[in-house]
Amino acid sequence: MTNIQQMDSECASDYEQGSPEFIGGSADARGYRRRSVLWPARLIVGRHDFQCQIWNMSLGGARVRLDLPIREGAAVRLLIAGRGEIPATVRWFRNDTAGLSFNVPVEEVRLLFLDQLQSLGLETTESDL
Repeated sequence: MTNIQQMDSECASDYEQGSPEFIGGSADARGYRRRSVLWPARLIVGRHDFQCQIWNMSLGGARVRLDLPIREGAAVRLLIAGRGEIPATVRWFRNDTAGLSFNVPVEEVRLLFLDQLQSLGLETTESDL
């Protein structure tokens, strides 16, 4: 069994189609502002660990680039150096890019980025209250 087959057999099978179209700095369909970033990260799937690059993120999720396909619905953890680990679900995958939806409350994501809330546009707004 290849690593990808083994990874797929360990992944969650739930599927929910998300939109791969995001514009840096705008609000997506979930109402969170997305910011373009270019950060190295690791995507953990079961016992497997893969390098990836975060292209944009919001309080609700992230768009990441990785060199192998990953199944929509897979349960993953996004590990950001110096920040921590965020449990997430793969909502879509196209052309080496995946959309992740975070599985933690918005406040937990905010805590990971306290020193960069303003520059990332993640500070509390009236719509969050």
